Amino acid sequence: MNNETFGMTFQYAICLHYEIENDISSSRIDKGLLKSFIESKIINKIFRGKPKPVEYLTTSKKFTSPYITRCPHNFLLENEETFSVRTFKGSGKMFAPKVVGQAGDETFNHFFGDLYPEAINRNNFKNFCLTKINEILPIVVDYALVSDYNCWFYRKDDQFSYEILKRDDLPELTYSFTDFSFTKPTTASWNESNTVKFKGKTVLELQLHNKI
Repeated sequence: MNNETFGMTFQYAICLHYEIENDISSSRIDKGLLKSFIESKIINKIFRGKPKPVEYLTTSKKFTSPYITRCPHNFLLENEETFSVRTFKGSGKMFAPKVVGQAGDETFNHFFGDLYPEAINRNNFKNFCLTKINEILPIVVDYALVSDYNCWFYRKDDQFSYEILKRDDLPELTYSFTDFSFTKPTTASWNESNTVKFKGKTVLELQLHNKI
């Protein structure tokens, strides 16, 4: 079972629990996992003391724009706030932030273009990242926690656990360029993938795939 099935089954479990209309195909659901979610009562724990979900947004056109073509949230809550869930098989937390994580050239320049004196493209992308990483990361973090409530949900050894990150709790982020390092510190040494470290800890994986 891949992480997509894990995530879609969990979204479906939330819809089922709160009787929310949805268009999730049964082919994307793992019935055994769904049963585990229901029997664990983990959904009750996640939403205890919080506003409840009332609308499924993942496939909705709400909260979209010319530069945000897919809704960045999974659920609308009863108080009009938004809720998103990120699922992880194991304890890893690497994922592509919504909206900006896998953006095309036009969208990428919309969100990051102000940081660079010329339009960002394949030819200068590496130099942009290597010289502006301290300004890039706050934008990435902003969209990693784009919903009012952001749930990181884990499955490890058949046990479920979660963290709730509230957007309102996100501090104003500023970073010093000198705190960053790269596994490929030059444009010449960077082929496709480059790992970004902040004070020695991995925080970002940058990729520029070669054209075939």
